[in-house]
Amino acid sequence: MKNVGILVIGAGLAGLTLARELSGRPEKVVILEKSKFPGGRLSCRRSDNGNFDHGAQYLTSRTAGFTAVLNQLAQSDELAPWNPSGKDSARPWWVGQPDMSAIGKAMAQGLDIRLETRVTRIARKNDKFLVHTQNLVGAESVYTASMVIAAIPAPQALDLLTPLDPAFVKLQQVTMAPCWSAMLAFDTHLEGVPDLLRGQDAELLSLVARNGSKPGRTGETFVLHATPQWSRTHIESDREAVKSAMLNALREQTGLGGNLPDPVCFEVHRWLYALVETPLDQPFLGNQQNTLFACGDWCIGARAEAAHQSGQALAHHIMSL
Repeated sequence: MKNVGILVIGAGLAGLTLARELSGRPEKVVILEKSKFPGGRLSCRRSDNGNFDHGAQYLTSRTAGFTAVLNQLAQSDELAPWNPSGKDSARPWWVGQPDMSAIGKAMAQGLDIRLETRVTRIARKNDKFLVHTQNLVGAESVYTASMVIAAIPAPQALDLLTPLDPAFVKLQQVTMAPCWSAMLAFDTHLEGVPDLLRGQDAELLSLVARNGSKPGRTGETFVLHATPQWSRTHIESDREAVKSAMLNALREQTGLGGNLPDPVCFEVHRWLYALVETPLDQPFLGNQQNTLFACGDWCIGARAEAAHQSGQALAHHIMSL
């Protein structure tokens, strides 16, 4: 049995922000993360032909709090501006260096994070929560905590928290769309293709991004994101079928057709909860006892910054108790 004060489930942007804000508290704050690295969708896939930011492509800021975070990361060279050809916004776009995972790694410094630890269920025991976990090889552990925060996608938080408190039934209001992401590398430059290309609603690809155009990257690498509609329809499709469909869409949407060379590297990744479609419209959700909470981008909207806003708002609430 491992005893902690505040247990945060999920080391994405919301969970990292929350833990950083609470790091000065007397209670021991521990984050449990099922993946090998912190950062959530601020992620990178590495290959011999170059690296791929296959989740979030860039960050923008509208709030003072998140702007301060980005400025700090930029000053330490873990963040750099990206101005791709095809950029369709006047707002500055920021990317991690040497890849997007650098952001999560930087924000995780100094925090107590237990990686490759999946939460399987939560139970109550008197005034404590028993959080049951499993690692990659199946070994089980139990944490006890006086406060638990699920900083994970709303559908996952719904499954974990609703058996403990009916307040979290409200999570059923949130909808999140999946996304098939493709990672391709070519051994020749694709002439005439902008660094960033948005798809139309009726097209298969919502985004084509030349990953190699970002600061610190090398190679002719691309990340493709399928539309929410197509991803949802094909969420259980065979990976080879997904790869074939996305490659054909790239030929069509870039106008290269049969002139598109064969990729020298080609992988796909399925994000089950990639895009917030219907947010909760409140900064976080908690029970009446202020012992059980949920937070994330899905509380506010479909921007990475919303995850920071949610985590920060919940941290300030906890500090006011």
